[in-house]
Amino acid sequence: MTVPATPHSRDKPNGVKAELPPAGGVVTQASGDLEAGPVSGEAIPIPPDPRTGLDPKQSPNAREHGSKDALDDQTSRLPFRRLMAAYLCLALIYFISTLDINSVATALPAISRSLDAGSSITWVGTAYLMGQTSFQALYGRLSDIFGRKPVLLASIGCLIVGDILCGFATNVTWLYVCRALSGVGGGGISSLVQITVSDLVSLKERGKYQGMLSGAIGLGAGTGPFLAAAFIDGDSTDGDGWRWIFRVPPILAAVCLLAMSMALPLKPVTGSWREKLAKIDWFGLGAAVTAVVFVLVPINSGGSIFPWNSALVIAMLSIGFVFFIVLAVIEKRFARIPIIPLRLFTQRSTAAIMVQSALYNSVWQIDIYFLPIYFQQVRGYSALQSAILVLPLLLLQSLAGVASGPIMSKIARYGPVLYSGMALWTLGAGLKILFSLDTSVPVYVLVLAIEGIGIGLVLQPALVALQALSRKEDRAVATSVRNLMRMLGSVFGMASSTAIKYAVTKAALPTSMPLALQAVVMDGTWVRGDPAFVEWEAAVIDAEMRGIRAVFIMMAPLIGACLLGCYFIPDSILKGDEKGQRPQDSHPAEKGS
Repeated sequence: MTVPATPHSRDKPNGVKAELPPAGGVVTQASGDLEAGPVSGEAIPIPPDPRTGLDPKQSPNAREHGSKDALDDQTSRLPFRRLMAAYLCLALIYFISTLDINSVATALPAISRSLDAGSSITWVGTAYLMGQTSFQALYGRLSDIFGRKPVLLASIGCLIVGDILCGFATNVTWLYVCRALSGVGGGGISSLVQITVSDLVSLKERGKYQGMLSGAIGLGAGTGPFLAAAFIDGDSTDGDGWRWIFRVPPILAAVCLLAMSMALPLKPVTGSWREKLAKIDWFGLGAAVTAVVFVLVPINSGGSIFPWNSALVIAMLSIGFVFFIVLAVIEKRFARIPIIPLRLFTQRSTAAIMVQSALYNSVWQIDIYFLPIYFQQVRGYSALQSAILVLPLLLLQSLAGVASGPIMSKIARYGPVLYSGMALWTLGAGLKILFSLDTSVPVYVLVLAIEGIGIGLVLQPALVALQALSRKEDRAVATSVRNLMRMLGSVFGMASSTAIKYAVTKAALPTSMPLALQAVVMDGTWVRGDPAFVEWEAAVIDAEMRGIRAVFIMMAPLIGACLLGCYFIPDSILKGDEKGQRPQDSHPAEKGS
């Protein structure tokens, strides 16, 4: 018996579809989901395996280890009004999480003065990143086992508690520990929002809703610095205005938590707490957290707090990479339900997206960090002028991200959006190599606008591509692993770019320059107009320009590799729901909620 053909497929025995490339490209059916199958015709039941009695639709891992390891389908279809209410809650908490990150980053100097943190204040960001990254791979699998809603609400709770405690911090240790807790919550929010949206809408509609999340991210990124400035600049008394930066997000998040508890569907996940806890890959979790922590700490601290060639840095990196190998062995040989299924890296298309995620996020992070340095240190613009010059990048990124979703839904494909975005991003990154000591403002606007559009057309469409090309039971964990790869890419990208900039700038400084000035330049505290070294200012600016241009040159091949990687990512037809699938107001488990 065969499955009725669609315009883009031909039947093979047992309902296997043959790939039919359209003119100009290769298009495959998105696999592993009713959304990617035929939109009409009767569903054909598949009998249990006669040898095991198990449902062949279960995940390969469940078929191997038994039905008790099967993962429940958490797809939900809601009436439009309730879908909008749920989606607004998801967008709001995404906005709050982004607001939290960007407002705190702006307030670091004020926090450092208040708590006498000195150079260790960078650990505010490091602690958050460690909390965010260490458990990133686990969020998807935990939501498979316990359900999306409980894990998302728990993540919001971690953010609320962590930020409240940060607001009352009286010393740096207190602040750093609590900021790590906020990172655990923020990491869970970023993954669970994306995963939950994928449960609520079909593949065809997914791009529309995932793309609109870019607007929430852009709004949070743009609002955060202004919120921080308002509290810090408006505080003329005890210098503790920064504490309100940690109090506003919890207030907003608490309101969102209450609304989300009513608006989000709660599809029941079968099994007792004992059975659910038994499904967790505890050894894989331990290996993953150990590996990430032992790699992140030296990468973030090397060259600043600890010398790169110190025994501590070398030892921690070695231990971290060993535990990554241990993690791979555990996931391959022993895990009943792996937190990181290795098939995500053995399937060519999903592996390409994972590598791309690490590379392009490192490029994006380098952009956000070094563009203000270039505008202020090299060109002499004020902080406000610098923010305005970066605005074309951020604004066009947000607008293109919002537009990418409806485009994908309209054409029912992600390929054209993703491929063109990569091309524009590569073009924009390459053109930044032309930035010099006298580049005009219109050139800045044009180049950063091109790059911003490219970024917006990549970030969410790449996630839709990953979900479309992954097995249905892997989509949640694939989303989490992608976020982990993005964060690791950011860490390694910042470390390598900072090292390159440091080396090139140091080599470009004249040997006759006073050692005191060299030290100030290399530790990043040099400012233009220093009357003590006026005669050396041009030489310092030239050296800074050489260092930053080396970073821009480094970025071009990284994003270029992402463009080449699109060759390994086939374009898939994004299907809607089957006929007869109706939205439901609620699931049995949520009556009265």
